[in-house]
Amino acid sequence: MPKICVKSGCDGTHSVNRGDDPIVSGLSLDEAENYAAFVRASARIRRTRRLPEAPRSRGPGAA
Repeated sequence: MPKICVKSGCDGTHSVNRGDDPIVSGLSLDEAENYAAFVRASARIRRTRRLPEAPRSRGPGAA
C-alpha cells in the first residue's frame, strides 16, 4: 500500500497524498494531519477485516 503523507503547497495550504496521488488539498496543517490519521486508521481497519479468522486454540478440556 502506498505511503500516506501530508505535503505543503506553495500557497500555504496542505494536501494529503497517497503515494504521488493527491487525495485532498487546500487544508490547514492541522486539518491535513487529522485527515491523514483518519485515512491511515481506515486502511488499517480494512486490512484487519480482510484477514482470515484465526483458528481458535483448543485447550486440554475442549471436546
